[in-house]
Amino acid sequence: MIGTTVRALRGVSELAAIAEHIYLIAPDAAGMATPMARALRHRPNVEVLEGYLVKEVVGPFNVEELIVEREGQVRRLNVDAAFVDLGLIPNSGMVRRIVQTDYDGFIWVDDRNTTSQPGLFAAGDVTTAFGEQVLIAIGEGARAGLSAYDYVLAHPPASYAVADD
Repeated sequence: MIGTTVRALRGVSELAAIAEHIYLIAPDAAGMATPMARALRHRPNVEVLEGYLVKEVVGPFNVEELIVEREGQVRRLNVDAAFVDLGLIPNSGMVRRIVQTDYDGFIWVDDRNTTSQPGLFAAGDVTTAFGEQVLIAIGEGARAGLSAYDYVLAHPPASYAVADD
């Protein structure tokens, strides 16, 4: 596993239950300060390579070896697979000037997927909502759709407004 995001660390923890040996290549030492990362250091089949960077992926058809380096020290790792999770970059540029985002550009939403702009809803990996899994994103999308529908019903266009007689 290459990376120290929450999703990467969760993946290492899950894989550690079934894999013989796992290398956790942690280019960013800051990601290793979490409780989950500290727990992984104590797993006998997890080897943490803190500060290493991947220099080469070797294999004609499948990943067979990773060549990593830290401060001039090179290691060759025989592997069966490689997973990479170095984080997400949200594609929120089209709305960053009209909604509140966090420092990284993720759109702030409430529990009904409402943004800071009335009538604008967001869902999925572009938001600050917990989780980056497809099922969570599907549920978030459905909730955002229902919230948008409720908003439209509560704010009818002026042409549909009933005149008070």
